Amino acid sequence: MRPRLLMISLVLLCASGVTYGSPGKSDQLPPGLQKKVDRGEALPPGWAKKLSRGDRFPEEYYRYGEVYRVDDRYDRIRLEDRIYRVIRDTREIVDILNN
Repeated sequence: MRPRLLMISLVLLCASGVTYGSPGKSDQLPPGLQKKVDRGEALPPGWAKKLSRGDRFPEEYYRYGEVYRVDDRYDRIRLEDRIYRVIRDTREIVDILNN
């Protein structure tokens, strides 16, 4: 009887979609970098290079980049040596151009 109960419990746990481990990428800065942003300091060189196509562009980065409105849907943001084309409403990165 116990093995059957254990098997049913495992099946229900797997079916519920519960996952353990790292939650994945977040669009927030690590706590130490967030403190620097709150104090008005610049981000470390190369931090923006960790962004890739499909990621969400962090709101904090808008302070450090030059933001241009392309049209009603897109923004173009120059940050360090890259230019990001971002969907304004979702902040999803569509294109990354090297300068």
